[in-house]
Amino acid sequence: MPYVIDGSSSNEDSGSPNNSSNEPLEENHVALAIALYIIVFTFLILALIINKKVVKIVSRTQVMIIERFGKYHTTLNPGLHFLLPFIDSPKMIHWRHLDVPTGSQKPQVVLIDTDRIDMREHVITFGRQHVITKDTVQINIDALMYIQIADPKAAVYRVQNLPDSVELLAQTTLRNIIATLTLDDTFSSREFINAQLKEKTIKDAERWGVIITRVEVMSIRPPNDIKEAMEMQLTKEREKRSHILNAEGEKEGLIIKSKGMAAKIVLTSEAEKTVATQNAKGIAESKRLSAGADVEVIRLIRKAINNPDVSTTGYLVTSQYLDRLSSLPSKDTNLILVPESSLNFASNISTSIGSDKKNN
Repeated sequence: MPYVIDGSSSNEDSGSPNNSSNEPLEENHVALAIALYIIVFTFLILALIINKKVVKIVSRTQVMIIERFGKYHTTLNPGLHFLLPFIDSPKMIHWRHLDVPTGSQKPQVVLIDTDRIDMREHVITFGRQHVITKDTVQINIDALMYIQIADPKAAVYRVQNLPDSVELLAQTTLRNIIATLTLDDTFSSREFINAQLKEKTIKDAERWGVIITRVEVMSIRPPNDIKEAMEMQLTKEREKRSHILNAEGEKEGLIIKSKGMAAKIVLTSEAEKTVATQNAKGIAESKRLSAGADVEVIRLIRKAINNPDVSTTGYLVTSQYLDRLSSLPSKDTNLILVPESSLNFASNISTSIGSDKKNN
């Protein structure tokens, strides 16, 4: 047993120097791996930083302003570009402006922090503007403006906040224009307002490298009392126009009716005249034919009795007398019978009276 114990102790003593020699190697390997990881990680970080600082990709419709040691150097157009690290740097742009989302009446503040400038056309909505007309009526106007950046360098270096500056310029100009117009002119002169607003803001916008393509007044809202008065005025105007149109219609109807009656009277008179003329012609023709017949009858009678002393007048009187006798008996005629002797007596008296007058 003691031998066994002594043998084991001798073996343990013989292995301890080997273990002590391996521990420094393992520690060196770990330190080397950690240092390698640190170097790789640092290299990656530096590569990313350098890549971010050196390689720039500019998208389509965008440009980038590059500064070198804080001064303007160049403008990068769309494409791939390489910069000098820690020497060249993009210009950071900080813009803010008010925007009214679609379907909302409350404007919101929009903040823009970027190193790229969008060259597309932008729409700036002013929101509801309180303006006063020439006749001291306060109204609210909603307007918008279409702008496009033409000179990125001027847009960045000549004005501090481009969208806000354009918006305030348009607002103040709009107030000045409305101050020269009355309320009625404001409602009826939208095209004039748009043209004046564009004309008066385009020069200042060009100094900032911006082109104003279009200006539109979307809506004009008067106060409620003015709106009610205008609606009442429009109602009265419509009623007045309706009465005028009705009166003019009645007038035209009366004129047409009177013209029709006058034409009717003229045509009736012409017809009566024509009828009377034709009747007179017919009566004259009838009398002419009747007289011709009577002459022919008298001629035949004279020829028959062979007596030229037959009086034409007597024949006519006798003929009419006989015609009259045929119409005497009627319901309205009182027939009185007188003896023939009375007639002879009356004729004798008339003959004597006539002879006395001749003697005298």
